[in-house]
Amino acid sequence: MKRSLLTIAAIITLFSASNAQQKPALNQLPLADADISVPAVPPPSRSVGSVIHSIANNWDPSAPFSYNQNPAQLIPGFGVTLKNVRWGRTPADHKSYTWETVSINPALIEKVIFGYKTYGTGHSLLIFVFREGGVTNSRGETTRALTFGAEAWSRAPYGYTLFHAMNGRYPLIWGVTTFESFADYVITVNKQNLYLKNMNLDRAQAARLFELQLARLDETNRNKEIYNLFNNSCTNNPVNLINQVVPPAQRISLTMVGNIVNPNASLPVLAVRKYTKNGLLQTATYHVGADNYATFDLLKI
Repeated sequence: MKRSLLTIAAIITLFSASNAQQKPALNQLPLADADISVPAVPPPSRSVGSVIHSIANNWDPSAPFSYNQNPAQLIPGFGVTLKNVRWGRTPADHKSYTWETVSINPALIEKVIFGYKTYGTGHSLLIFVFREGGVTNSRGETTRALTFGAEAWSRAPYGYTLFHAMNGRYPLIWGVTTFESFADYVITVNKQNLYLKNMNLDRAQAARLFELQLARLDETNRNKEIYNLFNNSCTNNPVNLINQVVPPAQRISLTMVGNIVNPNASLPVLAVRKYTKNGLLQTATYHVGADNYATFDLLKI
């Protein structure tokens, strides 16, 4: 484990600076307010060595985006309304997912949970838990928890690869789902486990974090940003948001000396370790897996 983390840290130093300077084609993201077409050719490949070059070029920019992903969109108007929220369990065909428009009452936020996966480079997400009536879809159905995750919007059937994540292949989107939908997909499709830790935030901090989360989601869509494994990813995005609502002693710097990407802000396992040590995350870790996901009660942890 220690050796693999050192390897990842070396990759961070090697790739993050050059990728941050690159501005690949961003017109892959079909937002509601723009008429954007898929580019005729993929963005230029940035690779090292013939093996990586071969893998990185095995990518079809005309393939459909993954069916389980959709960029959540903040709808202007009264209150908080989000479009493209994934709702319900994974469909049998793994294509016909249910996407809802939901109304959210931020005043009913009860707590925030830090969720993460450890498979591969891992994944981080924020889970906002609401009191009854906090989230309602257009059909009057309610849920008690929404997950917010910065994601690389991959293409079917290729999915996500480490090489493409470092080469600017993916638009950055915020995927928003019900907790049940997220857990079901992680367990039944990805065959992975999900881990949860309660965050030590007061109500004012939780409300402010949610406000920043929505602003960041909207900013990501407007900027048509590109996902980068180390400097615009699923982990450093929430770290950056959390930094704005907690005292300095509980923050994780995004960079180290020399403006090198900080692994603690980029890799979920390291971020969780740091946040637990500085008291932002509670010590108890809750596991969601094949043996309990169908009955797991998020409200009881």
